[in-house]
Amino acid sequence: MKSKLESLLVIVALLAVVAGAASVVNAQDRKAVTIWHYWGDTGTNAETVARYKELWEASQEECSLNIRSIPTADFKRELSTAILAGNTPDIAVIDNPDFAMFAAQGVLAELDDRIAEWGQADQYYDGPWSSTMWDGHNYGVPVGSNTLALFINSTLAEEAGLDVNNPPQTWDDLMEWAAALTNPDNNQYGITLVAERNETATFMWLPFLQQTGEDVDTLDSEGGRAALQLWVDLVENGYASPEIVNYGFGDIPGQFMAGNAAMMINGPWVINSLQNEAPDLAFTVAGLPYPEDGQPANGLGGENFSIFASSDVQDCAWDFITFTQAPDNIVDWYKGLGFLPSRRLPEEQTEFWVTDPYMTVFLDQIQYARARGPLPNWPEISEVIQLMLQEALTGQASVEDAIANAASRITPMLQQ
Repeated sequence: MKSKLESLLVIVALLAVVAGAASVVNAQDRKAVTIWHYWGDTGTNAETVARYKELWEASQEECSLNIRSIPTADFKRELSTAILAGNTPDIAVIDNPDFAMFAAQGVLAELDDRIAEWGQADQYYDGPWSSTMWDGHNYGVPVGSNTLALFINSTLAEEAGLDVNNPPQTWDDLMEWAAALTNPDNNQYGITLVAERNETATFMWLPFLQQTGEDVDTLDSEGGRAALQLWVDLVENGYASPEIVNYGFGDIPGQFMAGNAAMMINGPWVINSLQNEAPDLAFTVAGLPYPEDGQPANGLGGENFSIFASSDVQDCAWDFITFTQAPDNIVDWYKGLGFLPSRRLPEEQTEFWVTDPYMTVFLDQIQYARARGPLPNWPEISEVIQLMLQEALTGQASVEDAIANAASRITPMLQQ
């Protein structure tokens, strides 16, 4: 005959089984929302998305989230293939210059009514919010914003006799610093850049063009040639590796942390990785140098949430998006992803960006940031710029010819 204790243990065990079975059923009953992004499967960005998945799922009982990360270089192709196959995700995180292209295809859900009911549109800055619009309608919500800055290895700079408290201000300064920080004996380049043949290269080079007062519609100009020549000179002088034509944003932080590149141009999203993976690395962040007779300019980076029109869980998808943007969640969301705010925040919530010595630089630079496009054919325009960079940086074409060829192709695209 069983004792009372044994009977109690049996009852507890049965209850645990029942509770476990109920939780499985509950999980199976939830509506699954699939989100695609290109922030990687590891690191602080992936950890942030995973954490918000847990928080959101715990906040309600109706929906769950499935996460898929696709490499940046493959993301647009994968998404386009999914559209053709009718197998799209429910939510996609889309780079803001590509957003108009997908919206113009009619594959994204129009969010006007949801936005109006939400009542938060006027809290977002005009630049990020405008990138979610197409043909007078809203198709997304900004995930967060970013821009670029110059990262300097403080230890290497001091060893070279350079004052990190007085970083490069002009292009001439940048060239002098790159020369002083180049040490072939130590396999050390003065600077590393992104010139891989994808949108990241356009994002990084375009501000240098705009600093001269020109833009894609006036590419074949003195300013356009000067901006391209600057990058070519960095490579030809040995201050930057010729391999930059193969580098994306994921490739250069490792070089910077290892001391193989004393400077790099990168965004706020990399700061968490630098601090976590190289805690002993001393570095300084400064604004982008610009021509002595030019003007400050920078790129507006960041992504937008979108919901696909074919999704049958649009209510759940919208609930997750607005959950990340809720007042109690949005600051940690931005911080975890290394973003600058896309919307106005109460003063007490901006302390992180105002007081952090790195983020305050990006907060200053964002005032000079310009959006790419928005144009439905921006990806095609950007591809021409990428090819121009590849041709000039590899010596396949002179700066003059590369610029002229690119301008002759871009002009009719803009007229479309």
